[in-house]
Amino acid sequence: MQDKMLAKKYFLDMVSASIKGLPVPACPENINSELIYKLSVRNAVQGILYLAVKQGAVPLPAELTDKLNKSYIATLMREASQVEEIEFIRNTFAENKIKFMLLKGSHLKALYPIPEMRFMVDMDVLVHEEDMDKGRDIILSRGFKQEMNNGKDIVLIKEPMLTIELHKMLFIEEYFMHDYFSSVWDRIEKVSEYEYKMPINDLYVYTLAHLAEHYLEAGSCFRPMMDLYLMHKHYESTLDFDYILEQFKKIGIKDFATNIIKLYKCMFGDENSYDDTLTMMENYIVFGAPVKNANEASKIAVENKSKSQKIWQKLFPSYKVMILRYGILKKLPFLLPIFWGIRILSKLFKFDDSSTRYERLKNVQQNDVEIMKEIFQKSGL
Repeated sequence: MQDKMLAKKYFLDMVSASIKGLPVPACPENINSELIYKLSVRNAVQGILYLAVKQGAVPLPAELTDKLNKSYIATLMREASQVEEIEFIRNTFAENKIKFMLLKGSHLKALYPIPEMRFMVDMDVLVHEEDMDKGRDIILSRGFKQEMNNGKDIVLIKEPMLTIELHKMLFIEEYFMHDYFSSVWDRIEKVSEYEYKMPINDLYVYTLAHLAEHYLEAGSCFRPMMDLYLMHKHYESTLDFDYILEQFKKIGIKDFATNIIKLYKCMFGDENSYDDTLTMMENYIVFGAPVKNANEASKIAVENKSKSQKIWQKLFPSYKVMILRYGILKKLPFLLPIFWGIRILSKLFKFDDSSTRYERLKNVQQNDVEIMKEIFQKSGL
């Protein structure tokens, strides 16, 4: 355990120096550099480790150095291809009069000393629902293939390394953050005639909310921590934290957000105000969940918690939310009760049946569910 904690400390020192554009401190001899490699891969910051190795700060065995070199070359190729595809989207969506927003990494990469430090798995593009089919067809014409359509977004891939997610909403209808973010188009800034972006305060809110979603799924949370830290550093005089915290209160994650803000300041060396909660959250983010079948245990923990939430709001969303799903309500608002009924009936066929639920439960220990519930509760969720 001591080896893991020492490796974590150096890993965070390495990342902190790198994203601040400072020389990376040398890895102490008593730290197994292979653990640093594993942490870098787990948290998708191989580009940062590659640069630290090139500086001579982290000695790695030849086999791992070779893997890291190949990974960095792939990152450079992916970066060049993503830049090309984003430019294609900008041009062709504008030609076809499709209003769109690039999300997350497309904007946040610019905060890093070099873009290769911020690995971007996919390109996220938000459009209005009525433009989804047109946008999809344009991307398909570029040589992409549709992998899935989950109702929230269409996932399109081009081998060997490109993925575009075309979103019509930021969170699924059933998710507790959906209603707040359903009005994202009401809070936008114009980039060009058809391209829009979130104002910096709202981008910060969305980035942290997206982190919270991953946190509740036992997913990868490290890169959003870097993003939030760099946004705070770059836009400290612009960010309005009175407004930001008020939005987190509306969403229902203010306590969690407050902890995250404290934590990224500690993780990247600006403060040293750790307590038991922040240490627990840091270990959860850097090492992952301390249980087996963490994703399923997390789902059950969140599902159990949601039973105590307001069922009425889930069954009968507001008119503002409903018109995003049923556009006809803009012209015929008196049909809202009918479409509430249609929505409820459609959801009945999407619920897990008993056999599906059994498959989810059989490999999950109740103790693991309780551990995840405790982590979420202590974290402020």
